[in-house]
Amino acid sequence: MLYIHKLNDLAPKTADVESVYLIRELKQKTPYPFTAERVGEYFSDFFWSDTDRLAMEQALVLIQPTIERVKQIAAEQNELHEPLNLQRAIQIIEEMLEPLQKNIAFAWEIQEWQKSFSSTFVPLFNAIPKLKTQEEKISANEKVNGLFQRVLRNNDFAFNAQDIVNEGEVSHITGLSESLARGFFFHVSLEEELKKVDFETIKTRIPAEKLAETERVQQQLETIKRGIERAYAANMRMVNWGLVMYAYVKWMMAGV
Repeated sequence: MLYIHKLNDLAPKTADVESVYLIRELKQKTPYPFTAERVGEYFSDFFWSDTDRLAMEQALVLIQPTIERVKQIAAEQNELHEPLNLQRAIQIIEEMLEPLQKNIAFAWEIQEWQKSFSSTFVPLFNAIPKLKTQEEKISANEKVNGLFQRVLRNNDFAFNAQDIVNEGEVSHITGLSESLARGFFFHVSLEEELKKVDFETIKTRIPAEKLAETERVQQQLETIKRGIERAYAANMRMVNWGLVMYAYVKWMMAGV
């Protein structure tokens, strides 16, 4: 895609531009009249998989234990640690909980629905060029809108990602993961800061058990991060799904 790179990039204006090349591709890969086999094969690239959902569920299971582990480290009040950073880590991990829960619910819903998508889409879109009466057109329009509402979680032509995993969650969990690798949990002295001492050097003054404690958090965080990234990638596929349906509508409205 040329102009759609984030979840909130989908809009009629960008879809109009993107659909120009898409319609050419659709005509080649799914010629009219449509068949369930060809349409199903084309849209299968956007479908949710068990692997997507499993990654999210594994991440969800680890959120609370990871929070508790960081809280235990903070409760030690060890001068080796940076209290504000520990609290920031707790806050970021807590932020992942609700969006991930809702994303998993969305995944279950779409996984079940996608099984029958082709059998719904094909007769509906095959009929669009043949619609004659106003009643037929209104009925078809309502059914098409129903497909968009399901895919985009919205009554408008835009993907509703406000309450599920979006760029914010990905950015925060990635930033935290990278920070942990650079010693985010540990206090850096003013002298070390001024001399820009790297964490590999700072590690030499930190007891092995404290490093191991943080490494366990880091490992759990990586699993959470994978689940968040997987959710985001799947959400982007829903944006693509909506864009492709938009291209089909434009194609059918222009005539076959």
